[in-house]
Amino acid sequence: MRRTVTVLAAVAALAPIAAALSAPAAAASPRLDHRIVRHAGGNDNWGGYAVTGGTFHSVTGNWIVPALNCTPTTGDISFWSGLDGWTSSSVEQIGLDAVCTRNHTVQYNPWVEMYPANSIYFTETVAAGDTMTSSVTTDGSGTFTLTLADPTQGWTKTYTKTATGVALNSAEVIVEAIGSKTIPNCPDFGQVQFTDVTANGQAFATAGTVSTTNLERSGVQLTQDGPLSGTGFPVSWLHA
Repeated sequence: MRRTVTVLAAVAALAPIAAALSAPAAAASPRLDHRIVRHAGGNDNWGGYAVTGGTFHSVTGNWIVPALNCTPTTGDISFWSGLDGWTSSSVEQIGLDAVCTRNHTVQYNPWVEMYPANSIYFTETVAAGDTMTSSVTTDGSGTFTLTLADPTQGWTKTYTKTATGVALNSAEVIVEAIGSKTIPNCPDFGQVQFTDVTANGQAFATAGTVSTTNLERSGVQLTQDGPLSGTGFPVSWLHA
């Protein structure tokens, strides 16, 4: 889902991303818009941790799918791992959207994306309490392998994509507010605990220069990162 540093007025020089997808059949893309992080005007649509300060060829992250409280509000939230996007204009990522619908029901939608290309959603079943595992790896020559699995439901999806002009200068494990143009409502997900978080096979806490970010809209903080300890950290919901 992508981090938009909108203050970089020079996103003019976007490198072309040529995406050739070979993977299992996927569902048509829902209306949700995954983006690069925005750090402007008191808005930030990423929460979680990133590492920089090197070249990154792999990232992993696991989590337990949180139950959403959809009584007070609608909203969309996403949990994912990926490479790039902290300071670059592309992101290679895979994860899960959790949606509170207008009927106050919950939908879980797994997806893969090579931003700025559109997300590809697939239709495997996900439920609150499931274990999710995710990984993104690259051979360094433009080929990426992106895998999402739900051992609780017994499925695994692996996608192979190619891209040019990628930076490979960051790795992230993120909670993202997803929508179009503005930071949308952040549904109450309680807390999500990320585990087995690594970059280049090393514990995230020691894999590079660590940065943290919290969801924020119009100066209101929506989530709070907990401390990163080795390969794990929590993110807690604060505000819709």
